[in-house]
Amino acid sequence: MEIKSFATTLGVGMVAGAATMLLIPRHSQAYRTADEAAHAIKKSVKHKIDDLMD
Repeated sequence: MEIKSFATTLGVGMVAGAATMLLIPRHSQAYRTADEAAHAIKKSVKHKIDDLMD
């Protein structure tokens, strides 16, 4: 049951974060910083998954 609870919390957090990002203008520094962080996290996760598959 803890996994289901964690997944629900994670999903709600992701939706809330996405909704917040929609309110920030794309040309602002805050948007660019968040976008760069998201890309870095995505790249890091991709590398970790690739390492696990090897």
